[in-house]
Amino acid sequence: MSLTPKRKMTEKNLAAHRSNGPKSRGAVTPEGRARAAAANLRHGLYSKAQKQVLIALGEDPREYARLMNSLEDNLTEGLERELVARIGRALWRMRRAERIQDGLAAKRVQKGTRLEDLVLGPRLVRCQETYERLAALGKELKSPDFTPSASDIQSFESGFGDTPSDEIQKLFPLLRSYAKAAAKVPRSAGENSGVEPNSVSAGERERESARKALDDEVLEAMIHYGRTLELVMAESNKTRSPENMAAMMAPREESSLLMQRMEESSLRQLYRLTNVLIKVRNGALTKKDVKNGGCSGNVYENKGADDKMPSD
Repeated sequence: MSLTPKRKMTEKNLAAHRSNGPKSRGAVTPEGRARAAAANLRHGLYSKAQKQVLIALGEDPREYARLMNSLEDNLTEGLERELVARIGRALWRMRRAERIQDGLAAKRVQKGTRLEDLVLGPRLVRCQETYERLAALGKELKSPDFTPSASDIQSFESGFGDTPSDEIQKLFPLLRSYAKAAAKVPRSAGENSGVEPNSVSAGERERESARKALDDEVLEAMIHYGRTLELVMAESNKTRSPENMAAMMAPREESSLLMQRMEESSLRQLYRLTNVLIKVRNGALTKKDVKNGGCSGNVYENKGADDKMPSD
């Protein structure tokens, strides 16, 4: 039986084949004859030339012969060896699928944490740098002789980038006002000059007022950015939390789902193979004794021990 439909042969084609047939010499070498035999191979299900078919399919005829010999020598032992080999292969595929799933999960976690770090990292750095600049300014304001220059003010403002927050923008005019008021007071004046408090000049009072306004605003900005920094750090720590890591491990792509189906298929195959192997080892292939096989086979009516016919 062939699955390939035969072409219809007309009388004209038949006559042409008959006239051309004697002229064709065909393949001469064994290799050429083997190729010619397998030239129109579609499958090997209905082929009688098993050796040529196996070669054409890229399989080893000797391995097939060894399998058949082992089954012919002892069907039970040969089948057991084949089932054990297939069980081992199914288990190995399950391990392979598990390793693949673990590798894909590790890649998803690495990619997810890297993306979250790319988002949270710059925010964390900006908050940290802003808080440190504010702390440095607050420390300098504690010094009575602190008088920022124009370059200091420009450096302070440029350190927050092109688009500083509203909290930071409030500091710029206060810092300029303080610098302008501090420049009017000589450095010898102030707390270290030995002047009595009631003799403080108007310039010193103006500088102190500007300093206090700036210091209050710096403190408020530090509180704001300190809380923001804590929130960003807490959010960054959640990236490595077990819950977030487990969420990133969840399979999403087609390859991960395919590995799950592969593992489930191998498990079902393992279950079937194990059941067959147990039945073979329990003697499913051996001839069973028929029911009442130990009886004589004589027919009699069960009327009592005295009425039984002798077994001989």
